[in-house]
Amino acid sequence: MLAFKQLEIRAGARHLFAASSIHLRNGIVALVGRNGTGKSTLLKTIMGLHRDFSGEILVDGKSLDSYKPADLAKEIAIVYSKSNIFGSHSGRDVLMLGRLPYQNAFAKETAVDREQVNRIIELLQLEKFIDQEFSVLSDGEKQLIMIGRAVVQDTKIILLDEPAAFLDLVNRHQLMRVLQEIAKSTEKLILFSTHQMDVLPKVCQSVLLIDQNELRLIEDPTTFITTIYKSFGMDNLETDEV
Repeated sequence: MLAFKQLEIRAGARHLFAASSIHLRNGIVALVGRNGTGKSTLLKTIMGLHRDFSGEILVDGKSLDSYKPADLAKEIAIVYSKSNIFGSHSGRDVLMLGRLPYQNAFAKETAVDREQVNRIIELLQLEKFIDQEFSVLSDGEKQLIMIGRAVVQDTKIILLDEPAAFLDLVNRHQLMRVLQEIAKSTEKLILFSTHQMDVLPKVCQSVLLIDQNELRLIEDPTTFITTIYKSFGMDNLETDEV
């Protein structure tokens, strides 16, 4: 579904990291690394927004370079840590934005669009606040709707850039429940960057770790925490989050 081959990502003259050969399929994958190692840059590169790289990124078996932006929007959706939706849109309106890649030039809603939106409202249990104005919702409610918008977009891959960064403990656990529900009921790949370590063995099939300018895949959940802490130079530190 998503693969990296002989990938090297740079930021100007700075080498961020390299990956020789990594293949990701469906399920939940965490992206972990210290601040400044290139987590957000990797997500932007996958979206085609950062072009300073060499090697190959394959999306559903095709080179990233072969996709037009409109076609890539049918393959990959992204949710950032802070929502930027302006105007007096309702939560339902925001969900419907996920259907834009499939609508005509007049963005006219179809029965299929409404069916998709209603299905996600039920799946993510958004009924209580979905028709309220988006701007007045809590950070947790906004984030759930933005993730719902990404699911409504009906892509094979969903990228989340530190989705829990502005959420309290209760909403963080709700977010993880939502991601598990999405992964369970769909065949999507959900790749999310995080600093929240304690949840990884419970919800993730694998972890992408950026360490010493290398991107590597960890596939044994029993080693997630110890490997990450060791890479951070925290072998003897016992804590749930960093």
